[in-house]
Amino acid sequence: MNILILGAGEVGFYIAQRLATEGNDVVVVDNDAERLERVADTMDVKTVLGQASYPSVLRKAGAENAELLIAATTNDETNMLACQVAHSLFKVTTKMARIREPDYVNSSGLFGRDELPIDLIISPEREAANSIIKRFQISSAVDAQDFADGRVQLLGLRVPPKGILAGLALNELDEVMGDIHTYIVAHEHNRKWCVPKSDTVLLAGDSVYIALSKDQVNSFLKHIGHETSEQKTRNVMMVGGGNVGFIVAQQLEKMGASIKLIEHNPRRAQWLAEQLDSSVVIHGSALDRDLLEEEAIDSMDDFLALTNDDETNILASLIAQKYDVSHVITLVNRAIYTDLVRQIGLDITVSPRFTTASSILRHVRKGRILGMSPLGDGTLEVLEAVALETSNILHIPLSELKLPDNTVIGAIIREERVIIPDGTTTIKPDDHVLLVTQSKSLRTVEKLFEVHLEFF
Repeated sequence: MNILILGAGEVGFYIAQRLATEGNDVVVVDNDAERLERVADTMDVKTVLGQASYPSVLRKAGAENAELLIAATTNDETNMLACQVAHSLFKVTTKMARIREPDYVNSSGLFGRDELPIDLIISPEREAANSIIKRFQISSAVDAQDFADGRVQLLGLRVPPKGILAGLALNELDEVMGDIHTYIVAHEHNRKWCVPKSDTVLLAGDSVYIALSKDQVNSFLKHIGHETSEQKTRNVMMVGGGNVGFIVAQQLEKMGASIKLIEHNPRRAQWLAEQLDSSVVIHGSALDRDLLEEEAIDSMDDFLALTNDDETNILASLIAQKYDVSHVITLVNRAIYTDLVRQIGLDITVSPRFTTASSILRHVRKGRILGMSPLGDGTLEVLEAVALETSNILHIPLSELKLPDNTVIGAIIREERVIIPDGTTTIKPDDHVLLVTQSKSLRTVEKLFEVHLEFF
């Protein structure tokens, strides 16, 4: 497939790397020669230097043969204009644009085939805010993802030192869980992610992703000694009232949270106070410990560091941990900090770069693949696919099914029923299958389901 990616920043680089790995013909355009050099040195793609919205640059990049254009520069206007040029001059079939400005995103009727011809708008702020809300709803989870219209949940958890999971072999899991049906589909040890085997032993400090029915989430968390969403009103301290912080505050107010929001910009703080209903907005610095103490940081259930500055978010989160806030979420924009924050003990992080790229990739892969997103460090993928009448995986016990290495089926959704499988389970036509595999095995998995990449 011929794919044109505009912008070689954090988002564009990640998307290009993933799509190139899957065997697509990718061209990356950017006006920064150093960025393009990094792309060319890292992956097998064509690069073009120039302004992404210029017709001559798009022509040089092969827009007339492109089946998909992903406009992921850091400039909204460039992204929108590039989509218009690609539509008007080169008849590109599908166009996606990364747009940050809420005034554009919230303007109904602005985008469409007969207006600005953009098939999919991706808002990094909204994607990040949605991810933060999911982590807030399950405060014990490092990550939480929904599949099958919310019927199946994939929880990312750290294995605590004093819990029933520590020291447990996976083949003992059913015995420990009793009537709670779970499947551990991904495991991280010493910063290496893999699909675990039945004799894998979970150690304190490891991370896991667990598939289970949404209606058993609270029972599962209680069983392993974690907090659940069934508790009193949460006291939340937020620092940073930018686009992400504002969206999160609005959603948390609807959920009944008691919010104190600290914003360093006086004009923005005044605006937030006028726009939000029940949140207490405070003008001040996220790193002012006297202010944090005055606002009772030590009595907070949650601390959300959501400023536009990574260093401020990291330091503020570490301060919150010093005051024993049990649930801390840190917004991290730059990829260079991804490993660092984990090493210093900030387990729950949200990256607009990662969430934006994941959202774009989910929409790129269509047809019988209904949902897809990366897990852990991105080396694993979780996907939801539909088993067709012609699929060669039907009516075979899973223990006898020949799947690619490091691939596991974690859940099956049959009509309204969620099945957490074992070795005797079989797949039937029209089942929705939740499957975890390595990124490099995606093409093999598609063949199993006789799925092909399609577009709008």
